[in-house]
Amino acid sequence: MTAPVANIVFDLDGTLIDSAPVFVEVLNAMLADRGSARRVTQSDIRPFASLGGPALVSGVLAQECGDLRQEVDDFRARYRLYPTPIESLYDGVADGVKALSAHGFRLAICSNKPQQLCEKVIADVGLTEHFPVIVGSSPDRMAKPAPDLMELVMAQLGTTVHDCLYVGDSEIDQALAKATGVRFAFVTYGYATEQFTVGQQDEFSRFSDLVRWVTTERAAILPARGAA
Repeated sequence: MTAPVANIVFDLDGTLIDSAPVFVEVLNAMLADRGSARRVTQSDIRPFASLGGPALVSGVLAQECGDLRQEVDDFRARYRLYPTPIESLYDGVADGVKALSAHGFRLAICSNKPQQLCEKVIADVGLTEHFPVIVGSSPDRMAKPAPDLMELVMAQLGTTVHDCLYVGDSEIDQALAKATGVRFAFVTYGYATEQFTVGQQDEFSRFSDLVRWVTTERAAILPARGAA
């Protein structure tokens, strides 16, 4: 019988948070400061939004990108100073996270966003108390889809793949789940390419549907185990 999910690990950008509007503001400020008349939109951002800071900055700034390390440092320094609007949360996320926490699920973040920025964004939107484990990237951690970040999440949760669910919005998230053996749930409203499909895996167009599914499934499994 399927083990009930006890730990739910979330990607951040494109899954809980729509970061594209903030990325647009920061990158357009960088372009303006460099004397460029070009401005980018959310549609320019989205193909790069799940790929991490270097890919985002180089892909969006394109020919106007200077030394990539310096540009990424500048982007992240500006980002740290930019408050995350509460409106950045996707519809249903604030109430859904609180409901999952109230149901006894342990929640975690696994993101390619740098550790300090992950913590900042979650704090900005008032959800820190619901995420006892937050794991982002750092120079000594390989980025997703390498298994390093998820393995660190599971170590901090004190658990294994058998009672974990990973919720993400992109090809990278699915690849991470496959690399680690963690069950994967796909949210369709994020940054995945239009061509991406998850096959037979679970997918949800609304966060509230995900919440309803995972709580209903656990309620069905636990009584069945008790009856046995």
